Amino acid sequence: MSTPPSITVEGLRREFGPITALDGVDLALDGPAIVGIAGPNGSGKTTLIKCLLGLLGPTGGSSAIGGADSLSLSHDDRARIGYMPQHEAVYRDLTVRENLAFFASLYDLPDRERAVDRALSFVDLHERADARISDLSGGMIRRASLACALVHDPDVVFLDEPTVGLDPKLRANMWDAFRRRREAGALILVSTHYLGEVRNCDRVLFLRDGRVLAFDTPTAFLDRTGAEDMEGAFLALLEKEESA
Repeated sequence: MSTPPSITVEGLRREFGPITALDGVDLALDGPAIVGIAGPNGSGKTTLIKCLLGLLGPTGGSSAIGGADSLSLSHDDRARIGYMPQHEAVYRDLTVRENLAFFASLYDLPDRERAVDRALSFVDLHERADARISDLSGGMIRRASLACALVHDPDVVFLDEPTVGLDPKLRANMWDAFRRRREAGALILVSTHYLGEVRNCDRVLFLRDGRVLAFDTPTAFLDRTGAEDMEGAFLALLEKEESA
């Protein structure tokens, strides 16, 4: 039986020369859940995700996925992880289906064709499956990228600014897709600087200058601050910290 999806972060620090991108982050998560990592640009969201994935080594502290240290993830560990980076990470000269088939091949899936069809259905791209990425709109490319991140059916999913640049309808469709993954048992981390979006999350980690400002449910944040929306809640928490 596989280990339940979980993420552990202890005292995580990451410095880039004189800049401290993460400053002692602690976090413990288990799934299924959608967890938002929210904050303004430069708050450390992408750095945290890259450290969790082992793409960046920490300056101090540690992190683990499913009990496996981020810097020592095995092939089997990585087969449980899906990652949609902030910037485009699909091959523009290939079709949507060819991209999915390529990413599926990296995981030695027993029924690759079925996995590709399932991923196409999940993001509603069957009608454009044979279109080249270069011929798609920005919103469709984001959906194709999401499909590539999910084609191997991972149970821990990292989505870095997945809805950036999307119109409100496509953004709502993406969040519907995230909820379906959660209902299937996945632990999903979604980074965003659209603070209003985090109302869609089960819990929210507010980052500010590489530090944890607060971690709680959206409802608890609104109750605690008396704010009408999550932007207001973030500003109220920020003001409280600065006045402390």
